[in-house]
Amino acid sequence: MPVTPTGHSDTLLAAYSIGLKLKALRREKGLSLARLGAEVGLSTALLSKLESERMIPTLPTLAKISHAYGVDLSFFFSDVQHHSSALTRRAHMLDDRREQSIVKTTPLHLPRAESKQVSKLIDLPGGATVTLSEPAKRAEFTAHVLEGNLRVNSAGSEERLSAGDCIVFDTDAAVLFTAEETRCRVLAVVAR
Repeated sequence: MPVTPTGHSDTLLAAYSIGLKLKALRREKGLSLARLGAEVGLSTALLSKLESERMIPTLPTLAKISHAYGVDLSFFFSDVQHHSSALTRRAHMLDDRREQSIVKTTPLHLPRAESKQVSKLIDLPGGATVTLSEPAKRAEFTAHVLEGNLRVNSAGSEERLSAGDCIVFDTDAAVLFTAEETRCRVLAVVAR
């Protein structure tokens, strides 16, 4: 099997992420590299190089592995139908450390009509409140407190969250976020 470095972005097979797919299948099946190697007659070192994309498998090798996993070769070569990502660096967000007086919401991506989620950063000055969902309208979202302390009120209950805490809702009750005494920053991912 020829060794082909795949660290270059111009590799034609890079878009197929064969190594990543190999690793995902192995983990999904709960196999170790040694167990897979015994089943297909390949060394663990070789399988490791394939999974880490330091080597590209030949078709006969990939066929052996495909058979062991019960997948067709097309699994490894199917074109990506949808791929979207958005990156927001800390430097892109205004991180004014002075106390602000209004709630600021920064979208972390531009949702399209078919988007299934909306991600945003919510910056609450001390004492400010924002409604994250409306009564009688179902909402599903995850909120992760990045900085400060947050009080969450919904359906007659109250939770206090600190930096690093996370809360997940699937509700048709109103959900209120209130920053405690100082500024609070929350990452919210809302299902659409």
